[in-house]
Amino acid sequence: MKNNKMMQDKTMKEDIIRSSQNELDNLSSYFSKLRDLTYGDMEEIPLNLSTFNIKRLIEECIEKQNLPADRQITITVCFDNDNVEITADRMHVINIICNLLENAIKYSQGETSVRIDCHSVGDKYVIEVSDNGFGISTAESPYVFNKFFRSANIVDKNIPGIGLGLSYVKLLVIAHRGRISLESSLGSGSKFIIEIPRKQ
Repeated sequence: MKNNKMMQDKTMKEDIIRSSQNELDNLSSYFSKLRDLTYGDMEEIPLNLSTFNIKRLIEECIEKQNLPADRQITITVCFDNDNVEITADRMHVINIICNLLENAIKYSQGETSVRIDCHSVGDKYVIEVSDNGFGISTAESPYVFNKFFRSANIVDKNIPGIGLGLSYVKLLVIAHRGRISLESSLGSGSKFIIEIPRKQ
């Protein structure tokens, strides 16, 4: 941004500003994760509630993803209603969706397909994030939300990580009086299902 010549190019300027904003948002989310994990032994995490359009939020989360240039990655979204608003902690919901998207991309290889299905069920809102990645064995599935747990299948692939992402996601879902579950099998991808009340 200090390069005046580059800043004179309107398209380039917009790209740089957008990229900078995304990185600042990512940094903010990392600080939020660190802060929230310190609440791990407390009864509940404080929520900063607001009402927002869930479709626009999910589209924002997709835009934040840094997709590897050497892989073909497709992210599709299906909403039963484009105008659904929920009352929740917006930053926490962003962190939930971004973590699941990052995992879907990180724990897959080659041509990757990620699908997000969103629909209302009574007074709850359901978000399902599915992928065609490595998957998780039936034996390991009960432990995926434990702090520091990493699948033996992942460790063997030398994929970096410390096993805090999904425990963090569950922490935030529970803070919203919701629930998260997993459907997966080794070699056949995973589906994470989140249910949260539409109003806190």
